[in-house]
Amino acid sequence: MELKHWQDVEKDWKFYFDEGKSYFDTCQKLSVKKGVFDNEFIFNLSVLAGERLLLGLLLSYDYIPASTSLGGMLQEGKSLFKLNDELLEGAKYIYSFQAFCSLDVAPLTVPNDEELASIISYIRKIATFSEENLSKKVRVA
Repeated sequence: MELKHWQDVEKDWKFYFDEGKSYFDTCQKLSVKKGVFDNEFIFNLSVLAGERLLLGLLLSYDYIPASTSLGGMLQEGKSLFKLNDELLEGAKYIYSFQAFCSLDVAPLTVPNDEELASIISYIRKIATFSEENLSKKVRVA
């Protein structure tokens, strides 16, 4: 796989990675106290958090992914870091609620509270994986 170079790797990987962490922190708080936010909103924010974390991870390797989905970015990163199949299975679980980038528009199946907790747990695994696998060149001491 040929690496594609980004203009300002240090600034850009960190922007997306930090944005993903911020979204994920919000999801964790909302899963405990939803307030006016429903499961659909929290689901969408959690998926966005995972996507941003993975984008930041890939950019930390000077790699611009062709895919914007969780599963697609994980697949693309296989040559950059060791990938655990559990993460790919989690992405399939996420897709069971909504077919992302499908030409056939299908309504979102809104996860119930138990399913939402499972989704947030999966995004926590993505966050941990992403943090542990950042390129050694960009790691902060």
